[in-house]
Amino acid sequence: MSPVELCWNITSYVSIVVQFVAAGICLGIFVSPYVPSRSKAVKAGAVYSVAVTVLYIMPPRIDNILAFFIGTLAAFAVMCAEDRRNISQKIFLSVNFFSLRWLSVSMAGIIDHFFDIVLLNPEIAAKVWLQYVLYVAVRILGILFSFLFLLLSVRAVNRAYESKDRYMEKRELVMLTVPSLSGIAGYAIFHFYQVKSEMAGFYDVLCFLYYLISVMAILVTVIIFQNWKTSQEEQSGHELLESQISTIKTHIGEIEKLYGDIRSLRHDMGNHIQMIERLMGTENTAGASAYLGRLKKEWQELTPEIRTGNPVSDMILLEKKKEAGMRGIRFECDFRYPENTKLDAFDVSVILYNALNNCMESVNGEKPYIRIQTFRKNSIFMLIISNSFEGRLLTNPADGLPYTTKQGGGHGIGLKNMLRVAKKYMGDLSFEQNGNEVTVGIMLQVA
Repeated sequence: MSPVELCWNITSYVSIVVQFVAAGICLGIFVSPYVPSRSKAVKAGAVYSVAVTVLYIMPPRIDNILAFFIGTLAAFAVMCAEDRRNISQKIFLSVNFFSLRWLSVSMAGIIDHFFDIVLLNPEIAAKVWLQYVLYVAVRILGILFSFLFLLLSVRAVNRAYESKDRYMEKRELVMLTVPSLSGIAGYAIFHFYQVKSEMAGFYDVLCFLYYLISVMAILVTVIIFQNWKTSQEEQSGHELLESQISTIKTHIGEIEKLYGDIRSLRHDMGNHIQMIERLMGTENTAGASAYLGRLKKEWQELTPEIRTGNPVSDMILLEKKKEAGMRGIRFECDFRYPENTKLDAFDVSVILYNALNNCMESVNGEKPYIRIQTFRKNSIFMLIISNSFEGRLLTNPADGLPYTTKQGGGHGIGLKNMLRVAKKYMGDLSFEQNGNEVTVGIMLQVA
């Protein structure tokens, strides 16, 4: 083998491996927003690159489509091993990347084909080293084109698909993977059923257009899906808000009834005092004691166990304390409603409802508990809610909110409603785990 032939072989070999590495980088970028940490995305991309490289090096050679399918399957297995949530979404990522990789590399390959025609020019072919240098340049351009096409494709899909932290249902998975599967089917047809050589130019243009349209079809489908998903979440948000308004109205009705009973008791207090005086005047101590006992019991029933300074928050916290008691959860409450502020009681109710509902869903452990505390310093009001939690809290780096593993539409809207209220008062939410305790902090500017 001549030196120039050896250089050609080495360059061809290295360029293919570099393409594998570039594809692995794109895979890591593609899955990064969907996994809990960047290291897991890097691991998936690295496993993909190593798998396809090993299959390329290791004899006997297998079909390219099968090799890349195995590489994608290996990356899928890594994602599932690192994070078992939302398997349907991981299938969506794997299928779409498999399709986008083939379509992008194929478009770059068609561009390379026109450069290869120049290399076959008899005048250039006669100068072997010049031809080799041009070949290296063509290979570098091919790698750059394929990397650029694939990177733009995955970034476009990621930008269009906003529901990254939402559970993907099977019907949604089917909707989002059909364009990718059709793109792969079209690639296979074009690849295995070549037209006559005299039509090669037209064939290449036709292939390029088909691959480009397939990528656009994937992107358009994701955009349509995301618009539908956003509309669905808005509707669910309105329904949740209406439900909370209805519940708060019920609480207001209970408060009005409670205040009516207290007013009645106060109105009759003179009669009660006269009755006790008569009983004491006749030295009926036992009767007076029993009468006082009944009066005390009635007063305790009318007086809330939790007094926050706001009747609506009183009723919400009493309801959650009762629910916690029925479930064997210790409920500690040190909530004080801030006085003389612009804070709307309805906004506080939205925060308390959603925060405590999330606590009730996630609290666990041998001795489960929920703890509520409030602090105020000047214009800053802090609401701290903690609960026991034996597990690992995973938060979405995009918005800082916990990932949801609960299936079904509408889940996670409560957290967004809490964040919306916090932003209204120029505040924020923060989630933190310390050992077996998870704490959510809500900061509000109330003055």
